[in-house]
Amino acid sequence: MTTSFDFNRAPFNSLNTAERDRVAAALDVAYYAAGSVIQQQGEGVDALLVVMKGLVREAGESGFYGCFDVLDSKSLLSGNACCTLHAQEDTLLWHIRRDVAMKISDANSQFAAFFYADVARKLAALSQPVQELQPRVADAVLHTPCWLAESATVMDAARLMKRAHSRAVLVREAEGVGIFTQSDLRNVVVDGLDANHEAIYRHLKRPLICVKAEDDLHHAMLLMMRHSVQRLVVLEGDEVCGVLEQVELMSAFFNNANNPRGITAQIGRANHPDALLAAVKSTQQLIRTLHGNGMKITLLAELVGEIRQRLFSRLFTLLAPPEMLPHVCLLVLGSEGRGEQILNTDQDNALIIEDGYQHPDLERVCREFNQHLIAFGYPPCPGLVMVSNPLWRQSVSEYKRQINTWTSSASGENVMHMAIWLDARPVCGQLALFERLRQYLQQDLGDNAAFLSRFAFPVEQFSPPINLFSRLIAIAGPDKDALDIKKGGIFPVVHGLRSLALQYGIDECNSYQRIQRLSDTGHLNENFGRDLAESLAFLQGLQLKAGLLNQAMDKPVDHLIDPAALTTLERELLKDTLSVVKQFRQLISHHFKLGML
Repeated sequence: MTTSFDFNRAPFNSLNTAERDRVAAALDVAYYAAGSVIQQQGEGVDALLVVMKGLVREAGESGFYGCFDVLDSKSLLSGNACCTLHAQEDTLLWHIRRDVAMKISDANSQFAAFFYADVARKLAALSQPVQELQPRVADAVLHTPCWLAESATVMDAARLMKRAHSRAVLVREAEGVGIFTQSDLRNVVVDGLDANHEAIYRHLKRPLICVKAEDDLHHAMLLMMRHSVQRLVVLEGDEVCGVLEQVELMSAFFNNANNPRGITAQIGRANHPDALLAAVKSTQQLIRTLHGNGMKITLLAELVGEIRQRLFSRLFTLLAPPEMLPHVCLLVLGSEGRGEQILNTDQDNALIIEDGYQHPDLERVCREFNQHLIAFGYPPCPGLVMVSNPLWRQSVSEYKRQINTWTSSASGENVMHMAIWLDARPVCGQLALFERLRQYLQQDLGDNAAFLSRFAFPVEQFSPPINLFSRLIAIAGPDKDALDIKKGGIFPVVHGLRSLALQYGIDECNSYQRIQRLSDTGHLNENFGRDLAESLAFLQGLQLKAGLLNQAMDKPVDHLIDPAALTTLERELLKDTLSVVKQFRQLISHHFKLGML
C-alpha cells in the first residue's frame, strides 16, 4: 500500500529522500464507508490525512476531495480539526502520524509552508511548484567584466573587446561606472573619429542598467525590454560581478522568434497597421510559454504590459500624421493602465488634446485606432471608453471640466469614470498633457471626505465568496457552481487600493506599487500589505489559468472559477486569499465609514 504513495504531489514534492522515507514509514491506511464521518470539527487529530481512493466532502462545501488530496491541512499545527469531513463514497485514506509530519516541518520550510497561517509566506512558498523555481541571474552564463581606465582610448576598447571576446567594456569614473559597447564603437567609426586618439569617456553610456545576481531571470528580461538594451550589468552587493547578454538570456527561455525582444522588433519594423497582427499573435504564444514555465504573475503582467504599450504606441503612430503627435497624448486605462492585464480584454483608451489644437484627420485616426484593435482581438468597450467616443477624446481644459463634473457628484457613473481615469497610463504623444491633468486631479480631493467615501463605496457591492467558516460560496455562473474571481476577489482589492491612493495623493496606478507606497508611508500595515499583494497575485494567477483554459477550448474568457476543478492546494490557498480580501474590504469600509452611507 505505502509504495503507491505519490511523492510528486504538493506538498510532498518538497521532501528529500530521507524525509520521504520517514513519511513512508509513518503511513497507515484507514477505511471509511460511504456516508460515514471521517472527523468532527473541533476534535483532536493525530494524523495528516491524504485521500488514497474515493471521495471526501467537507461539511458546507459543494466540492469534493479526491485521490492524493490533503485534507484539513491547517489542523496539523493546531492539533484540532478545523472542519467536519464525510466520506462521499467508500474511501481509503492514508494517515501520516502528526508527530512525524511536525518534525519534518521543523526541518523543511517548504513543506512547513503548506500549513502556515501567515498568508504571504504561504503563498510565496507554495504558489509556484517546487520544480518550477525561478532561475536566478547568478545561474545564467555571465561574461566576466572587462575594465578600462578613464584615460583609455576607443582603440584600447576595441583591442580589449577582441582579446576578451566581449561585446562591452566598463570604465570606472569618479562619479560612477559607464559602459562602452560594440554599438558605440560602430558609431565612432561611422562618425569618422580617430579611434587611436578619441577618449573613451566621451562615449560612455550612463547610468548603468543593473540587475542583482539574486534576481530571477524573468526580471532581467523585463529590464532589457523596458530600457531597450542588449545587456545588463550584474551586481553582487554593490560590486560588479558580470555582464548578462541578451543572447544568453533569451536562449535560456526560447528557441524561436516568440520572445520579448523578437516581438518588440516586429512592432518596431511594422510599416502598416496590419503588419502588427503578427506581433499580437506572438504575444499570445509568449504568454502561454511564460505561464507554462512558471513566470511570476506580476512579472508576466509587467512584461506583457510593456509589449502592449509599444503595440498601442506604434499603431497610433502609424495612423496619425507626424505633425499631430506633439499635440496629443494617448492613454490606456483600467487594468491595461494599471499594468495588470495579461490576456486581451475590452478596450479602455482615451486621448488628451492640447488646448486650441485641431486637425482634420483627428476623428478618423481615433476611429481607425479602435477598429484595428478590434481586428487584433481587443473587443470594443461596452461603456464606449475609447478614443472614438468624443467623451474620451477631449482637450486639457475640457477634461478639467469633466473631472470637476465627476468629483462634484458621486453618482455611480461618475465614480466609474473617475476610477477608470485614475488608472490611466500615457503610451505616446505629448506626455506633459497627461501630467497637467494628473496634477489637477489631486487638488482638494484628498480632503474631500464625502466624495472619497462615495468613491470607495463600490467595494461594498460584491462580497468575497467565502463564509464565516472559511467555506467557499459557489453561486456564480449559469449552473450556480462557480466563483466570480473578479467581482468577489480582485475588484475589492483593486478599488480599495485605488481609493486609498486617491486620498493620499499616490501617483502610482499599479496595485502592487500602490500597496508598497501605502506601506512605506504608514497608511497600510506592512505585514498585511504583503498578505494583500500575495493574495492579489494568486487571484490574478487563477484568473489567467482559467482564461488560458477557455482560450484553448475556444470559449470566451470570463472570470469564473470552478472550485471542484481546483487542486487541494489551490482550494486551500483560495480560501486564505479570500479571507485576506474580506479583511481588506472591512478595513476600507471602516476607514471610509461606508456603513454611514
